Order: sequence, then C-alpha cells, then structure tokens
Amino acid sequence: MRRTNKRSRRRAAVAGGLDIQLRKGNGCPLFMQVHEQVVDHIAAGNLTAGMRLPPVRALAQELGINQMTVARAYKDLADAGFVEGRAGGGTYVRAPSGAGSRRLRNLQNPVAEQPLLSERLFDLSHAPGVIAFTANFPALDKLCINEFKACIEAAMAHDVASCFHYDPPTGRPRLRQQISDYLLARGIISPPDDIIVTSGAQQAIDLVVRSLVPPGAPVIIERPAYYGVINALRTAHARILEVPLEQDGMDIATLETHLSRHRPRLIYTNPTFQNPTGITASEEKRRALLVLARKYGVAILEDDHNSELRFAGEPIPSIRALAEPDDSVFYVRSFGKVFLPGVRLGYVVTPSRTRRSLLATKAHSDLHTNALMQEATALFLARRNYQKPFERMKKAYGVMQQKLIRSLSEGMPPGTLIGKPEGGLSLWLNLPEGTEVSELYYRAVRRGVAFISGEVFYASHVNPRTLRVSFGSMTDEVLAEGVNRLCSVANDLMRPRGALNAIFT
Repeated sequence: MRRTNKRSRRRAAVAGGLDIQLRKGNGCPLFMQVHEQVVDHIAAGNLTAGMRLPPVRALAQELGINQMTVARAYKDLADAGFVEGRAGGGTYVRAPSGAGSRRLRNLQNPVAEQPLLSERLFDLSHAPGVIAFTANFPALDKLCINEFKACIEAAMAHDVASCFHYDPPTGRPRLRQQISDYLLARGIISPPDDIIVTSGAQQAIDLVVRSLVPPGAPVIIERPAYYGVINALRTAHARILEVPLEQDGMDIATLETHLSRHRPRLIYTNPTFQNPTGITASEEKRRALLVLARKYGVAILEDDHNSELRFAGEPIPSIRALAEPDDSVFYVRSFGKVFLPGVRLGYVVTPSRTRRSLLATKAHSDLHTNALMQEATALFLARRNYQKPFERMKKAYGVMQQKLIRSLSEGMPPGTLIGKPEGGLSLWLNLPEGTEVSELYYRAVRRGVAFISGEVFYASHVNPRTLRVSFGSMTDEVLAEGVNRLCSVANDLMRPRGALNAIFT
C-alpha cells in the first residue's frame, strides 16, 4: 500500500489598504516615508511574516505617487531584511534578522532603548550654570508648603496608624470624597466610587491605555501630543493615528476620517492649554468630539493637567463636564501641575462600567497608593486654603508669560512663530524655514540654556523646527538671562542663512 504525503498550501494573507500618509515638502523623501511607515506597521503587528504587500502599481496609484518611488521603498525594505521577493512575483513580509531585527526590537520597545526624557530633564534642570526652560509645573509656593506641612502633622497626630495599613486600590475614601467635591465646583459630577487615586497622572493614563487598548489596536492622539501618552501607547504596542491641531483644537474632518476608516479604541486629548502647544480647544470642538465618540462607539481620555492656570479668556467646560451620563469619558488629573509638585498623586474619573477593569489593571502595578500622602492631601483639600495661592500664581505667571512672549518676539530670528496660549506654563515655538532644532539644542546646552526639542511630541512626521519653552520654575532675573542666551544661539545659527522674514506671533 503506497502512502502519499500531501502538503496543504496556505495562501499568504494580503495586506489590504495600508494606512500610509505622505507629507510632501517636509524634507523627507517620499520613498523613505513609505519605507518608515511599512516598518512601523510591522513593529505594531499590523503586518506579520508571510503577509503580501500591495503590488507596486496598486500602492503607487492609491498614494498618488510614481511607481518608481514605491519600488525604491520596497527595495530598501528588502535590503534591510523586512521583506523579500518570491518566485512568481510579489513582495512578502519576512521575519527580520540582523540589523533589521535589532531595529524592530527598538521600535517595539522604544522606551527601554532610549534615554528617559524625565531623567534628561532632571539632569538639565540641575546642571551647574544651565538655565533650563523645562519645568511645565509651578514653583513651590511657601504658603502651600506650610499648609501641606500642617496637614502632614495633623495626619500623623490623629490617624497615623491607618496610614501604615494597606488601603483599597481605589484610594482613601476621604480623599476621593474631597476630589469629588473639588470637581463638582468645576462642573464635573463624579461620585467618589468612580474616582481611582493613582501615583500621578502618568499612571492614570497608563491604566486607561492598558485597560482599553490591546496590542495593534488603533488609538487617536493630537499632533503634536504629550510625550507621556506617546510612550504609554508605544509600550502597549498600539497603532497611533495622529490628528493635526488647529488653533481651536483637533481637525474634526481628519478625526472623523480616522474614526470611520480605522475604528479606534480610544481618543486621547489634552484640550486645555495643550501640552506642548498651549492650544485650547473651543467648546464647539469639544461637543463635536463627544458627538463623534458616540457615533463611532469610542472612548475619550481627557488629560486636564493645569486648566486652573488661566491668564486670559473665559474658562471652557471640560469634556467630562459636557458629557452625557452614558458617554465613555475618562478624566485624568494630577495635583502636581497646579500645586504640590512632587507629591506624586493623581486620579482618573472613570465610567462606572469600566471601574473594575481599571482596578484590576492597577493591581498589576501597585495595590494601593501612598496612604500618608493621600491623608495629608485630603486634609489639604478639605481646608480650602488653596484659592489664595491659586490667584497669586495666576497673576505672577500671567505677567511672566507676557514678558517671555515679548522678549522672544524681540530676540528670536525673524520668521519664528511663537504661540500665545491663554494659560499654562509653556510656549510652543516654530523656527524659520531652513533651521533644525536638533542643531540649536546642542549649541544651546553648550551656551548654558536648555529647552525641550519638539521631536519627542510627535509619534511620526516630526516637525524638526519645533521646541517647547517652559517657565514654571523661573524667576524674572533667570528668565531674562535665559532668553538672552537662547536668542543669541538661535541668531548665531541663522546668521549664515540670512533669513529676513517678518516675525509672526
């Protein structure tokens, strides 16, 4: 009896319409943009080994570019070990090896492979002789310090024993009640049971991302966006979709295109004094965002980091305050961006139906947050003595912001764009054409002044001419000297190019 071995051939899965977005005129060749975005899809798990890429002609037609551009991108991908051509035609994703494998590991776990930005900022802010425009949080207020010291002493005197037991992972009931009362005064109705206390806002963001976003799932963020959420999404292996910011918030048309095409799991937004741009989303756009989230069944993560520090204009209700009871809006805050920096307490207001999943996620990182700090912060909020420091900080920082805008407008090279936010502790700058912040950054540090390069605020399509200047820990004298140094370096960098454009602010 003769046995016959039959092998069943599996047909390779075809990568359908790849989400590749080209930016012409941004200084990066089109073939390189195609190359990089295909690698991004492989890193995110959207393209796996054995999948067939779209034919050169089809992809070129879809993107509206020359076939030779796509062919060159495919050749470079093959040279790097990401794809391979097979007999009978077609280009297929392969399991990378060598340099391609190392690069893919870096893309899949960028946080582990790169220096921590927080570590770099700390080093810069403490470097001898360096004036660091990096603190996006307020300087310590003496009255707040004395008040909080009294609260710690009261907690130690009256309830210290309870502070050395394990607390519930949701946080101390007394603190959650005080947070609920604080939010109610700001138009946000939130029962204490829907508040989870965290070790700062960054942990709150991470909890929401890890609870809602499986690997490879699409998530929408602003472009540019807070680097902390970009890092959280990359660590979760999310597929990041960026929506450009306009002067009044997200580009709603692009947002809806992403929602209809990709069906994301989450929209992240920082609508008030956005970090890094300082842009505040209008109430109209906040309501439009809620309407689209309902239509497409997507959750919103609202990061409200320092909306109290408003120097001009009228307050705008938070998205959470505008939401209906059934809307899936996660509202994240910390205590360090307005008062008490360094306490490392934050919280997330969660929809009731997702509370259990967030608590389960939190249990994987820490069972509960520092009890003594929670107790002292609850007493601090209960005393209601923070309003005077608020008003004093708003007045002082409002004056400082105007000085900084005026000094930069007078001193930076012609053609520099300088944001004018209504509040917050940072300004967003865009250098003139022909300059790159990377070159300015290293020259500036050698001259004794530091800032944050804009590249860390982009998930892709970096604008190489952007930077963030923060003034939270500045005195008037230090600010003036820092601006002089920064403007001097920027003008030295521009002088050979002879830029003569008018300045816009």
